[in-house]
Amino acid sequence: MMKRQLFPGVVAVLVAGGLLAGVAFAATQTITASTRNGGSTPGSATATSASRVTCTQASGATAGTIPRCSLQAPGWNGVVEVGKSIGTTGAGNVVLNCNGSYPANGGLSCTAQIDDTVCTASQTISGSASGGSSYRGLAAVKANATIQCVSATGGTGGTTCGIQAPGANASMTAGQTITSSGPGTVALSCGGQYPASGGGLNCTAQITQVCP
Repeated sequence: MMKRQLFPGVVAVLVAGGLLAGVAFAATQTITASTRNGGSTPGSATATSASRVTCTQASGATAGTIPRCSLQAPGWNGVVEVGKSIGTTGAGNVVLNCNGSYPANGGLSCTAQIDDTVCTASQTISGSASGGSSYRGLAAVKANATIQCVSATGGTGGTTCGIQAPGANASMTAGQTITSSGPGTVALSCGGQYPASGGGLNCTAQITQVCP
């Protein structure tokens, strides 16, 4: 009767291969955070590459106020509204906290999703400003991107698209383009003056990239 020998080296290779396969499928991660009684419980995870991080949920804020996600990640440190995404400049730790005011007997909760693999070839983002408040358009890019100011309206003396992107920072009028370099976040804000009563600014930008 023949006996089969199991070689430790072969077993080790098989085990290692199984572990690597498990890592490969962990492309999307969800992190949650909360704030209550003056204390915060952050959420964190490690992005394995240049990644898109989306604020998917934020709740519990005082009536009339807007809760948001506060994100710290490679290449980014700031607040992000629900539904908007930022891009990391590479691998690293992503930390989520909740941003906003809440009732004395309440608290905030928020959730973000990290996607290490997604890349969108074409995106449109919008910004606005009215009543003394401004809202930025945000998008994640994984590669060099071409950014075009598509429209900018509402200003009494003209309106511009203010673009901040990896390796690029410009104020552009409709029709102008700029090229960013590398992964990260493209942020759009509207520039210009508008009437104090009933006025406002609106701007839109188109982002195109060749996904790796």
